[in-house]
Amino acid sequence: MTYLNREWKNTKNKFNTLFVLLVLMAVLTLSACKPDVVAPSYQPSSVLPDEAYGMVYGKRLYLTSIGQALDIETLAANLDHYPEISYIMNNELYASEVESGSVVFIAVGCSFKALTESGLTKQSETERAEEFIRRANNGEISIVSWHIGGVARRGSTSDSLIELLFKNSQLALFTAAGNNDLFLSDWAIEADVPYCQFETSIVEVIECMTEKVK
Repeated sequence: MTYLNREWKNTKNKFNTLFVLLVLMAVLTLSACKPDVVAPSYQPSSVLPDEAYGMVYGKRLYLTSIGQALDIETLAANLDHYPEISYIMNNELYASEVESGSVVFIAVGCSFKALTESGLTKQSETERAEEFIRRANNGEISIVSWHIGGVARRGSTSDSLIELLFKNSQLALFTAAGNNDLFLSDWAIEADVPYCQFETSIVEVIECMTEKVK
């Protein structure tokens, strides 16, 4: 009986050792497969630039979308917190329809479903954006580009439109949700365009833009 107990203990010890080794191997394997987390090379500015304050005060305001994403509805809902602010909203607004001296809020981000339903394409949206840019470069209007759709409004098609507009806006505004790779802030910085990765609500940003500067 003593011999059997000794054999059982040896077998049990071997099993426990084998189990521990298997657990350690699993942990090491999972650790090896875990992707490296790359720290951002810089912290995007969360300070609203001076150019934004009072930018819309006393100006006619237009609201449109480049890419036809529903983010334009989010912008409109936030503007509606201020009944005294009137604006013209048109998803397919053309630059030629904008009165000189006005400010145009452009929600940029693609929805392929909405583009298809509207009979629009990336090319037609690019051409429409370029017309706004041409008028802005001539000093006729001011463009504020907004990206508030997060990662859902990123990707090759959206990114090319974001790049185009961010490089040619008078102001670029976006949330951290869509800038995890610093793409949005990189383009604003590269083009020396005032920008803000705002951490407050859209309403608070709009309030600063529409108040009279004292």
